[in-house]
Parts: sequence; C-alpha cells; structure tokens
Amino acid sequence: MPKHLKRVAALTALTALLAACQQTTAPHPQAALVKVNLSAATLRQTQGMHALGFTSDVPNAHYDVTIRDNAGHIVAFNGTTFDPTGNGATTLTLGQANEFTQTLLLPKGTYSFETKVKDDATSAVLLGYGPSTENQASVDATGSVIRLKSHAVFQGASSALAPAMNLAELYTDSTFNLSLNLKTAPVQGLSATVPTSDIGPVTYSLGNSTDGVLNGAGSKIGVNVTARGTASDAELNVTANFSAWVYNGATDTASVQPVSLSFAKTIQTNMMTIDTVMPSVTFAPVGTAYTNQATLLTGRVTDDVQVQNLRVYVDGNLVASTDSAEQVPGVAPVITDGTGAWTAPWGATNVGTADVTVIGEDSSGNETRLSQSVTVEKQSAIEITPEDYGNYYQAFDVMNGVPLTFKVNADANQGMLHFKVYGYATVTATDPSGTPLAIATQYTGYTDFYGFPSGQYTFTVTPTQDQTLNIETHYD
Repeated sequence: MPKHLKRVAALTALTALLAACQQTTAPHPQAALVKVNLSAATLRQTQGMHALGFTSDVPNAHYDVTIRDNAGHIVAFNGTTFDPTGNGATTLTLGQANEFTQTLLLPKGTYSFETKVKDDATSAVLLGYGPSTENQASVDATGSVIRLKSHAVFQGASSALAPAMNLAELYTDSTFNLSLNLKTAPVQGLSATVPTSDIGPVTYSLGNSTDGVLNGAGSKIGVNVTARGTASDAELNVTANFSAWVYNGATDTASVQPVSLSFAKTIQTNMMTIDTVMPSVTFAPVGTAYTNQATLLTGRVTDDVQVQNLRVYVDGNLVASTDSAEQVPGVAPVITDGTGAWTAPWGATNVGTADVTVIGEDSSGNETRLSQSVTVEKQSAIEITPEDYGNYYQAFDVMNGVPLTFKVNADANQGMLHFKVYGYATVTATDPSGTPLAIATQYTGYTDFYGFPSGQYTFTVTPTQDQTLNIETHYD
C-alpha cells in the first residue's frame, strides 16, 4: 500500500481538542479567545465498519471544514485567528501539509462544523461529508474533546451487486453469494469502499418468485441465493434496496437518499452437461515467512462455470477458507473480489519449512491444487529509527493475538519521542532500563506514547483483530 495511503487510509474522525488559553492581545475586546486544536485523528479501520469515516482503501484526501456560530453565521479567520470583520477565510483545510492539524483562536460559544472530505488529486471528488447538524460543540475555558462525524458518499455507477466469486455460468439449483460492493466516486480510476455503518438496512428482492430463493434475509454485505428459473423465465434478477449518503451536485454536499442496485444473469435450464474443466488457480510465490507476523497469501481462482470454495492448508492443517462454516479459531477467511483475486493471512508458528497448499474447488467438485515450500524464520524485534515529521508511517499485516516487538532507538537531543499505534491492539512498553512504562490511550483505536530519555525503548504490540497496523515513530 502506498505510503500516502497509510497516512490518509481509514480517516475516521476529526478531533477538536479544546484547551483554554486567554489571549492578552485578543482582536475582539469584548470576547476572550480560546485556543482550539482542530485535528484529524487517524483511526485504522481495516474492516471498514465505523460510522465516522472510511475504510482502508480511501485515496489521498483532505478535510475542508466550515465553522458556524450558534446564530448560523459562517466564522471567518485571519490565518487561524477569529476575524470579527467577517472578511477572512471561511474554509479551514486539514491535510498532509499541516499534518491534519490547525490551532485556532475562537471566542467562547457554541459552534457547528461542516466537513467535506475531498480528494487531493483534483479536489473535485466529494469522498465524505459531515453535516453541521451532526457536529456541534461548545468552546469554553474548561476544555473538551469533540469528534466530528463524516460519512462516505455513495456512487451507484462505481458500485455493484455481484457474485462474491467467479461465476461464468449459472445453472438451475446453483447456490452462490451475491456481494454488495458499495463505492465512492472514483479518483484516478480507484474508488473507496463505503463503510456498512454509512448505509441503512438492506432488503433484497427477486424479480419473480420463480427466479430462485433468497437463503435468509441477507445483510449489508450481501445475500446467499439459489437459482431456479423456468423455461419461460430463465433469468435470475435480484435487487438490493437501502439508503446511503448521496452527492448533491447543486450544493456540493450529500444527504441520505433511497438507492438500489440490481443483479441479473441468465439461468441455464433444461440442460444436461458434464463439467470436466478444473478451476484455474494461481498462488503467488511467498518467499520467507516469519513467526509472530502475518504473511499475506495471494493469487487468483476462476472457473468456466462457478468457483465454489478456496482453501489454504499448511502442513496438512486448514488455515484459511472461503467457507464461513469453516472459519473457526485458527482458520482465517479467504477474501475474494468476484473477479478471481483472492487473499488470505497466515500466521506462521514454527521455524523451519512449511508446506503451503491451496485448493480451488468448482461447483461440480472438480479441484485444482498448488503447493509451495516456504521457509519460516523467527521474527526478532523490529528495530525502528525515529525520523522527523515526514514519511514516518510503517504498515504491518497482523493477526489477532500474535504480538510484534519493536525496538526504538531514541535520542533525547532530537526532541520528544512519539510512538503511536493506529489500529486495534494492546501495547506494553519498557524504557531503556527495562522499567515498564504507562501507556496513554487517548482515543478508541490507537495508543499514544511520549518518552524523553535517550536509549532503546521496547514496545510489544498485541493485535486484538486481524488487520493492518500503522506504526508511527518520529520526533516532535
């Protein structure tokens, strides 16, 4: 994943840290100003299920924020200081140039914050929107913490209701999963996934009762379907209806509107066929795997009719599967995209050589298997040298409960050490003498630590779910 994406992926909330700071040279004599630290908190959401932001595939983006007072008037700024004349700038931008942070001076009072998330490439695509009605806060001398909501903006043209795995032909009585793939408008050809929390309940319906059977009510990510069809109606039609945040071009905003997506495919009826074609499976070379670190296995699987399952075995033990019934502890889900691409995490546990086998199965029971011998080495502590502000994010694919150890060599002469974990994990730390350190958890989703003396600090990060963790280490 590109570094810029690590810095912007899954931006889930704007955080306004409000701390009182009386100014002796306030530009407005009747109103003391309060220091307001407005920042974009980066919370890694690998599964994209969070009401306040995006999934991990969001493109490089920035936040344009408009602030209004309790009378509904837009607040103007001279730089970052409240402008009582109203002639200053009326939009504040949080982006990479200012590390997603602006320190403002505002009079005490109640304010609302309207947020527009725009792509960096063109500044023309509204990726997310946070209405002022959902984002109101009081600025006072006591200080407070405010998280400003934003919602991913759905675009129907980029979205689809489609088979979860390759489905070239559809026969009567075939059962398969339809995935609801919801996307934002594209930026340079790529669209971000809309979090499930930014849409309403989904209902699925058939075009005709003879089309097939919906196996259960389905969910926000899809539905299981069995095709039927008749001689006079040999097409399966399925429609998903839900509400989503949709772009309003006239005002460059978004609002909740009813939308739908449909799937249609011809059903092969009244036929007698024999499927003798094996699935086509690829399995990318793995190279070296390490204990206590997730190794991402990738490849492609397609079939001339229908891919039924893909499973991954290590030394004869099942470690990943597309079949949800097999996804018990120790068996990870295999993720597919409907076009044939698949990915699966594997957490190696034993040093030596592991035999990794991938088996693709089609709907007729035909199988194709590929195997690799993978060298597994012990993962020693990962050494990190802090940098100044810049490209200081590193990404690690991790598995639930499998710890990573980091050794950070800090030089107190360079400034304050900043170590932060973006994601869901527990963190323990020791200072250069081996004394345990207290960890400050400021916001849900990541852990913040600041240390001072020179020497080597040890951090043990234990993930609480399968995910991609971002580690940020630098000097302030």
